[in-house]
Amino acid sequence: MRDAEVSGVIAVWRFLRSGLRGFLFVGLLMAAVVDCWMRRPKVGAEGAVWIHGWCRRMVKALGLEYSVEGSVPRGGAVVSNHLSYLDILLYSSVQPFVMVAKTEVRGWPLLGWLTAQAGTVYVERGGGPKTYPGVNAAMAEAYRSGLPVLFFPEGTTTEGAEVLPFRRGLFHSVLNGGVVLRVAALRYSLDSYAVNGSATVGEDVCWWGDMKFTPHMFRFLGLRGLRAKIRFGEEIVERADRFVLSETAQATVAEMYEGLRPEAESNVVWEGDSELVEAL
Repeated sequence: MRDAEVSGVIAVWRFLRSGLRGFLFVGLLMAAVVDCWMRRPKVGAEGAVWIHGWCRRMVKALGLEYSVEGSVPRGGAVVSNHLSYLDILLYSSVQPFVMVAKTEVRGWPLLGWLTAQAGTVYVERGGGPKTYPGVNAAMAEAYRSGLPVLFFPEGTTTEGAEVLPFRRGLFHSVLNGGVVLRVAALRYSLDSYAVNGSATVGEDVCWWGDMKFTPHMFRFLGLRGLRAKIRFGEEIVERADRFVLSETAQATVAEMYEGLRPEAESNVVWEGDSELVEAL
Protein backbone atom coordinates (compact mmCIF):
# COMPACT_ATOMS: atom_id res chain seq x y z
CA MET A 1 0.00 0.00 0.00
CA ARG A 2 1.11 3.56 -0.70
CA ASP A 3 2.07 5.84 2.19
CA ALA A 4 -1.06 7.93 1.71
CA GLU A 5 -3.25 4.84 1.95
CA VAL A 6 -1.43 3.64 5.06
CA SER A 7 -1.85 7.05 6.68
CA GLY A 8 -5.55 6.99 5.86
CA VAL A 9 -6.01 3.55 7.37
CA ILE A 10 -4.17 4.57 10.53
CA ALA A 11 -6.31 7.70 10.80
CA VAL A 12 -9.49 5.62 10.56
CA TRP A 13 -8.19 3.14 13.14
CA ARG A 14 -7.33 5.93 15.58
CA PHE A 15 -10.70 7.58 15.05
CA LEU A 16 -12.52 4.33 15.84
CA ARG A 17 -10.29 3.71 18.85
CA SER A 18 -10.91 7.24 20.15
CA GLY A 19 -14.63 6.86 19.69
CA LEU A 20 -14.79 3.55 21.55
CA ARG A 21 -12.66 4.74 24.45
CA GLY A 22 -14.55 8.00 24.64
CA PHE A 23 -17.81 6.08 24.86
CA LEU A 24 -16.43 3.90 27.65
CA PHE A 25 -15.04 6.89 29.55
CA VAL A 26 -18.27 8.88 29.41
CA GLY A 27 -20.18 5.74 30.39
CA LEU A 28 -17.96 5.33 33.45
CA LEU A 29 -18.44 8.97 34.39
CA MET A 30 -22.19 8.61 34.22
CA ALA A 31 -22.07 5.35 36.17
CA ALA A 32 -19.97 7.08 38.83
CA VAL A 33 -22.55 9.86 39.11
CA VAL A 34 -25.35 7.32 39.57
CA ASP A 35 -23.29 5.37 42.09
CA CYS A 36 -22.55 8.55 44.04
CA TRP A 37 -26.23 9.47 44.06
CA MET A 38 -27.11 6.02 45.43
CA ARG A 39 -24.27 5.69 47.97
CA ARG A 40 -24.16 9.38 48.91
CA PRO A 41 -20.61 9.37 50.36
CA LYS A 42 -19.83 12.33 52.58
CA VAL A 43 -17.94 15.12 50.85
CA GLY A 44 -14.28 14.93 51.86
CA ALA A 45 -12.28 11.88 52.92
CA GLU A 46 -15.15 9.45 52.38
CA GLY A 47 -15.73 10.89 48.93
CA ALA A 48 -12.03 10.68 48.07
CA VAL A 49 -11.94 7.01 49.06
CA TRP A 50 -15.09 6.39 47.01
CA ILE A 51 -13.78 8.12 43.87
CA HIS A 52 -10.46 6.25 44.14
CA GLY A 53 -12.14 3.07 42.89
CA TRP A 54 -13.75 4.86 39.96
CA CYS A 55 -10.49 6.52 38.96
CA ARG A 56 -8.85 3.11 38.74
CA ARG A 57 -11.58 2.00 36.34
CA MET A 58 -11.26 5.18 34.27
CA VAL A 59 -7.49 4.95 33.96
CA LYS A 60 -7.83 1.38 32.76
CA ALA A 61 -10.49 2.38 30.23
CA LEU A 62 -8.15 5.08 28.90
CA GLY A 63 -5.52 2.42 28.20
CA LEU A 64 -2.99 4.09 30.49
CA GLU A 65 -0.47 1.74 32.13
CA TYR A 66 1.47 3.05 35.10
CA SER A 67 4.01 2.05 37.70
CA VAL A 68 4.71 3.50 41.15
CA GLU A 69 8.06 3.84 42.87
CA GLY A 70 8.72 4.81 46.47
CA SER A 71 6.54 4.80 49.54
CA VAL A 72 3.00 6.03 48.86
CA PRO A 73 2.09 8.83 51.32
CA ARG A 74 -0.71 8.13 53.79
CA GLY A 75 -1.10 11.65 55.13
CA GLY A 76 0.31 15.17 55.17
CA ALA A 77 0.93 17.21 52.03
CA VAL A 78 2.32 16.05 48.68
CA VAL A 79 3.54 18.27 45.83
CA SER A 80 4.10 17.17 42.24
CA ASN A 81 4.87 18.50 38.78
CA HIS A 82 1.82 18.99 36.57
CA LEU A 83 1.44 17.85 32.95
CA SER A 84 -2.20 17.16 32.12
CA TYR A 85 -5.78 16.73 33.26
CA LEU A 86 -4.81 13.06 33.43
CA ASP A 87 -2.64 13.71 36.50
CA ILE A 88 -5.58 13.94 38.89
CA LEU A 89 -7.12 10.71 37.61
CA LEU A 90 -3.79 8.95 37.75
CA TYR A 91 -2.84 9.98 41.28
CA SER A 92 -6.36 9.25 42.53
CA SER A 93 -6.15 5.75 41.09
CA VAL A 94 -3.00 5.06 43.13
CA GLN A 95 -4.25 6.23 46.52
CA PRO A 96 -7.17 8.32 47.82
CA PHE A 97 -6.01 11.93 47.88
CA VAL A 98 -7.71 15.20 48.72
CA MET A 99 -6.83 17.21 45.63
CA VAL A 100 -6.17 20.90 45.15
CA ALA A 101 -7.26 22.17 41.73
CA LYS A 102 -7.92 25.43 39.92
CA THR A 103 -11.47 26.78 40.21
CA GLU A 104 -12.18 26.08 36.52
CA VAL A 105 -12.18 22.33 37.21
CA ARG A 106 -15.29 22.76 39.36
CA GLY A 107 -17.21 23.80 36.24
CA TRP A 108 -16.22 20.83 34.07
CA PRO A 109 -19.21 18.63 33.14
CA LEU A 110 -19.46 15.52 35.38
CA LEU A 111 -15.75 15.61 36.26
CA GLY A 112 -16.17 18.85 38.15
CA TRP A 113 -19.06 17.51 40.18
CA LEU A 114 -17.21 14.30 40.97
CA THR A 115 -14.07 16.12 42.12
CA ALA A 116 -16.22 18.23 44.43
CA GLN A 117 -17.61 15.09 46.06
CA ALA A 118 -14.02 14.05 46.83
CA GLY A 119 -13.49 17.21 48.86
CA THR A 120 -11.27 18.94 46.30
CA VAL A 121 -9.97 22.34 47.40
CA TYR A 122 -10.48 24.82 44.55
CA VAL A 123 -7.97 27.65 44.22
CA GLU A 124 -8.45 30.78 42.12
CA ARG A 125 -5.42 31.15 39.88
CA GLY A 126 -3.83 34.54 40.44
CA GLY A 127 -6.31 35.32 43.20
CA GLY A 128 -3.67 37.08 45.26
CA PRO A 129 -3.51 37.78 49.02
CA LYS A 130 -7.27 38.34 49.34
CA THR A 131 -7.86 34.63 48.72
CA TYR A 132 -5.24 33.37 51.19
CA PRO A 133 -7.44 33.20 54.33
CA GLY A 134 -10.12 31.16 52.60
CA VAL A 135 -7.62 28.87 50.92
CA ASN A 136 -5.63 28.33 54.11
CA ALA A 137 -8.81 27.48 56.02
CA ALA A 138 -9.87 24.99 53.31
CA MET A 139 -6.39 23.46 53.29
CA ALA A 140 -6.37 23.10 57.09
CA GLU A 141 -9.68 21.27 56.90
CA ALA A 142 -8.29 19.01 54.16
CA TYR A 143 -5.28 18.10 56.32
CA ARG A 144 -7.63 17.15 59.13
CA SER A 145 -9.29 14.59 56.83
CA GLY A 146 -6.44 12.16 57.52
CA LEU A 147 -5.75 11.67 53.80
CA PRO A 148 -2.72 13.08 51.97
CA VAL A 149 -3.44 16.42 50.30
CA LEU A 150 -1.94 16.71 46.80
CA PHE A 151 -1.28 19.98 45.01
CA PHE A 152 0.62 21.15 41.95
CA PRO A 153 2.59 24.30 42.88
CA GLU A 154 3.75 25.05 39.33
CA GLY A 155 0.29 26.60 39.05
CA THR A 156 -0.20 25.37 35.49
CA THR A 157 0.36 22.37 33.26
CA THR A 158 3.41 22.12 31.00
CA GLU A 159 4.64 20.21 27.95
CA GLY A 160 7.09 18.37 30.19
CA ALA A 161 10.34 20.02 29.13
CA GLU A 162 11.12 21.07 32.70
CA VAL A 163 9.62 21.57 36.14
CA LEU A 164 8.67 25.22 36.54
CA PRO A 165 9.42 27.25 39.68
CA PHE A 166 6.90 26.55 42.44
CA ARG A 167 4.45 29.21 43.52
CA ARG A 168 4.71 29.73 47.24
CA GLY A 169 1.13 30.51 48.23
CA LEU A 170 -0.04 27.05 49.30
CA PHE A 171 3.15 26.43 51.26
CA HIS A 172 1.75 28.80 53.88
CA SER A 173 -0.71 26.13 54.95
CA VAL A 174 2.05 23.52 55.23
CA LEU A 175 4.14 25.70 57.53
CA ASN A 176 1.23 27.10 59.54
CA GLY A 177 -0.11 23.63 60.31
CA GLY A 178 3.27 21.95 60.86
CA VAL A 179 2.28 19.51 58.12
CA VAL A 180 4.73 16.90 56.81
CA LEU A 181 5.56 17.60 53.16
CA ARG A 182 6.44 14.87 50.67
CA VAL A 183 7.31 15.20 47.00
CA ALA A 184 6.30 13.25 43.91
CA ALA A 185 7.23 13.29 40.23
CA LEU A 186 5.18 12.10 37.27
CA ARG A 187 6.34 11.43 33.71
CA TYR A 188 4.50 10.05 30.69
CA SER A 189 6.02 8.09 27.82
CA LEU A 190 4.62 6.87 24.52
CA ASP A 191 5.73 3.78 22.63
CA SER A 192 6.48 4.29 18.94
CA TYR A 193 3.69 2.17 17.55
CA ALA A 194 3.00 2.84 13.89
CA VAL A 195 -0.61 3.67 14.70
CA ASN A 196 0.59 6.60 16.82
CA GLY A 197 2.03 8.27 13.74
CA SER A 198 3.85 11.48 14.68
CA ALA A 199 2.17 11.81 18.08
CA THR A 200 4.37 13.01 20.94
CA VAL A 201 4.00 13.18 24.70
CA GLY A 202 4.42 16.95 24.68
CA GLU A 203 1.65 17.62 22.16
CA ASP A 204 -0.71 14.65 22.44
CA VAL A 205 -0.52 13.61 26.11
CA CYS A 206 0.44 16.74 28.02
CA TRP A 207 -2.26 19.41 28.00
CA TRP A 208 -0.98 22.94 28.29
CA GLY A 209 -1.11 26.46 26.92
CA ASP A 210 -4.23 27.24 24.92
CA MET A 211 -4.98 23.64 23.89
CA LYS A 212 -8.70 22.89 23.58
CA PHE A 213 -9.85 20.12 25.92
CA THR A 214 -12.18 18.10 23.67
CA PRO A 215 -9.97 17.86 20.53
CA HIS A 216 -6.94 17.07 22.67
CA MET A 217 -8.70 14.32 24.58
CA PHE A 218 -10.06 12.78 21.37
CA ARG A 219 -6.52 12.60 19.96
CA PHE A 220 -5.19 11.20 23.21
CA LEU A 221 -7.83 8.46 23.32
CA GLY A 222 -6.58 7.09 20.00
CA LEU A 223 -3.03 6.52 21.21
CA ARG A 224 -1.52 3.12 21.89
CA GLY A 225 1.28 2.26 24.32
CA LEU A 226 0.84 5.16 26.75
CA ARG A 227 2.69 4.68 30.02
CA ALA A 228 3.29 6.71 33.15
CA LYS A 229 5.73 6.52 36.04
CA ILE A 230 5.11 8.04 39.45
CA ARG A 231 7.91 8.34 41.96
CA PHE A 232 7.23 9.35 45.56
CA GLY A 233 10.12 10.92 47.43
CA GLU A 234 10.97 11.54 51.05
CA GLU A 235 9.93 14.30 53.41
CA ILE A 236 11.27 17.81 52.79
CA VAL A 237 12.92 18.88 56.04
CA GLU A 238 14.44 22.21 54.90
CA ARG A 239 11.57 24.49 55.89
CA ALA A 240 12.89 27.66 57.49
CA ASP A 241 10.21 29.61 55.60
CA ARG A 242 7.96 29.21 52.56
CA PHE A 243 10.74 30.37 50.24
CA VAL A 244 13.15 27.68 51.40
CA LEU A 245 10.42 25.07 51.53
CA SER A 246 9.10 25.74 48.02
CA GLU A 247 12.54 26.02 46.42
CA THR A 248 13.81 22.83 48.07
CA ALA A 249 10.67 20.95 47.04
CA GLN A 250 10.94 22.22 43.45
CA ALA A 251 14.58 21.22 43.14
CA THR A 252 13.82 17.75 44.50
CA VAL A 253 10.85 17.23 42.19
CA ALA A 254 12.90 18.43 39.19
CA GLU A 255 15.68 15.97 40.02
CA MET A 256 13.19 13.12 40.45
CA TYR A 257 11.44 14.04 37.20
CA GLU A 258 14.71 13.95 35.30
CA GLY A 259 15.44 10.56 36.85
CA LEU A 260 12.24 9.20 35.33
CA ARG A 261 13.38 9.98 31.80
CA PRO A 262 13.49 6.79 29.68
CA GLU A 263 17.07 5.63 29.09
CA ALA A 264 16.31 5.17 25.43
CA GLU A 265 13.32 5.95 23.28
CA SER A 266 11.18 2.90 22.71
CA ASN A 267 10.87 1.85 19.06
CA VAL A 268 8.06 -0.63 19.44
CA VAL A 269 6.16 -1.58 16.34
CA TRP A 270 2.87 -3.27 17.03
CA GLU A 271 2.93 -6.66 15.41
CA GLY A 272 -0.67 -6.15 14.30
CA ASP A 273 0.01 -2.90 12.42
CA SER A 274 0.74 -4.58 9.10
CA GLU A 275 -2.19 -6.94 9.49
CA LEU A 276 -4.48 -4.02 10.27
CA VAL A 277 -3.35 -2.12 7.20
CA GLU A 278 -3.81 -5.13 4.95
CA ALA A 279 -7.21 -5.97 6.43
CA LEU A 280 -8.57 -2.47 5.88
